[in-house]
Order: sequence, then C-alpha cells, then structure tokens
Amino acid sequence: MIKGMYDAPKIAVRVGNEVSNPIEYLCGVRQGCPASPILFDFYINDIFKGVRGVRVSGLTSRIPGLLFADDAVLLAESSVDLQDALNTITEWSDTWEMAVNASKCGIMTISGELTTDMSLQGQKVNSTDQYTYLGYIMNSKWDVSGTIKNNKNNVRKAVYAAHSHQNKVHQFGADADWMLRWGDIWHERSPM
Repeated sequence: MIKGMYDAPKIAVRVGNEVSNPIEYLCGVRQGCPASPILFDFYINDIFKGVRGVRVSGLTSRIPGLLFADDAVLLAESSVDLQDALNTITEWSDTWEMAVNASKCGIMTISGELTTDMSLQGQKVNSTDQYTYLGYIMNSKWDVSGTIKNNKNNVRKAVYAAHSHQNKVHQFGADADWMLRWGDIWHERSPM
C-alpha cells in the first residue's frame, strides 16, 4: 500500500481558482496524508544515533535530545560535545539528503559559555537566550514566567474567540426570532 502511494506521486498547486498541472515529486511525504507523520517518524527516528547526549540524575542512559515530528532539541554537556552532535546530525542529514535550515536553529547555553562558533551542514548556528519548543518557552535562566504569560494569553484569546462566537450565534438567533415574529408587520405589501 505504501509503495503504491509513493510510486510516482504527483502534486498540483492551487492559487485562488487556478490549479497548476500536476508534477511528479521525488522527495518528502505527502502533504495532508494521514500516514505522513508516521512515515516521517520512521524516517527520522534514528537521527540521534551516535549523539552522546547528557547525563540525567536517576537515569542509567544518556539523553541525546528531544524529538517531536521535525522539531528536535540536541542536548550536550560542553561546546565540544555540542559540535560533535551537530556533526553527527550533519552526517545523518547528508546521508538521507535532508537539508537543515540553520536559520531556524539556535543554541542556548544553560551554564557556561560557548567556546567557539557552531555549525550545522556548513551553516553557522546562532546563539539565543530563549526559544519555544512545542509551545513551551525555554530560556537560559530556567524562568517559566514567559511560558505562563504565553499560556495566559492563549487562554484569553481562546475564551474571547469562544465568547465572540457565542455572541454571534445569540445575535443570529435573536435576529431570526425577531424576523419570524414581526417580519410580516414591517414587510411592505404590494398593492392588490
């Protein structure tokens, strides 16, 4: 079944009411296909193979990083370990012909300083004081106030959107009720 799905797959692009001619694509998973996330997980599952990782108290094995779909976090105990991990990811990416956009990557140190510039697939990876991973705002001081503030704002927006939608439904019901009860009185009658 999977072979059939990916045997000469084609894609078309729609812009407004215009649809392009279908073209064959040779890499990636199908957009919108329910099987795509699972297939991508199989594909990327070994990306941390060979990455040293960090020791975590209470665990017997090291943790190389965090991985959710195509969002990855590398963990390292030193600048040397981090560049080794980035080199391992570069080798993996090159082997599987996957390009990594280093401009979407960042290096955040928790303690200590970077001793050198870091690179991934020949691109410099910039340092940052904070980043967001799966909605959680992480920062070098382990301060969670940014995440709490972000979550409060998201809840506020969701409540406002729900309340706004509820008001629109209520107004529609009131308008419909008014029209059904009084519409014939206000309706202009044509002469007989």
